[in-house]
Amino acid sequence: MKRHLKSRSPLTVIHVGGLVGLALINLGPIFLVLRQALAPERESIGWPLALLPKVLSLENLTTLWRTQALFDHMTLSLGVALGTTMLSLLLGFPAGWAAARSRLLERLTTQSALVARFLPPIAIAVPLTVLLIPMQMYDHPLGLGLILAHLTIGLPFAILLSYASLRELPQELEDAAYVDGCTPFGALFRIALPTARGAISSAFILIFLLSWDELTYALMIQLTNRTLPPLLYYYTEFGMLGSASTLAILMLVPSVIVIVLLQRLLRRGILSGSLRM
Repeated sequence: MKRHLKSRSPLTVIHVGGLVGLALINLGPIFLVLRQALAPERESIGWPLALLPKVLSLENLTTLWRTQALFDHMTLSLGVALGTTMLSLLLGFPAGWAAARSRLLERLTTQSALVARFLPPIAIAVPLTVLLIPMQMYDHPLGLGLILAHLTIGLPFAILLSYASLRELPQELEDAAYVDGCTPFGALFRIALPTARGAISSAFILIFLLSWDELTYALMIQLTNRTLPPLLYYYTEFGMLGSASTLAILMLVPSVIVIVLLQRLLRRGILSGSLRM
């Protein structure tokens, strides 16, 4: 018994050390940003940097709220992220379903989605900006041009995730639906989409986070009606670390909510279908 415990002790130490290392890597940056956000601006640039601020303060938040239309920036970011996610799902899942059911469309759809992801965003942003100006969608108050730009990010993921999920769906189920009088779109909504609800949930979370955090398109397309990432970039560029950290914490809130929802979905088994496929 003693030998057995001794043989396992080095492995246990390695596991504990690995968990501590992962906790420091993942939670350390969050702690530092939270520390900067709750410290007065004068303590953000001091050196050596104290682990904890001498005084906890909401000075950075109140300054942002007073000098910036913070609520407008947050609602614009949320609207762009939700709009991008919904459009990507509405367009991407029928395209992925068609690719999973047609050999002719399979290669064209999947390869074009992969190529779209390989292109650097800055290479697309410049010509896209030129197109958005005459369409009166450049720097739009509702971020319509930015939503179109973010579709180049979200749509390929929606197509690929739906294709990977629906290609394993037996064709016999849809054939039975056709026999019962369903149209192709009826089979899509009654058979394919309920089966792929796990992939839909995964795609929603992924596309939302990608759009929420995106900087390149937002920096070039939303010149005055800014989302949160460009605002955070400008505060960092001008050395206002406390305000930038406060914005980072505000951006972290939707991400934490999404992570909590994802954990609940995993526990309920809703994502089990997409994880098996």
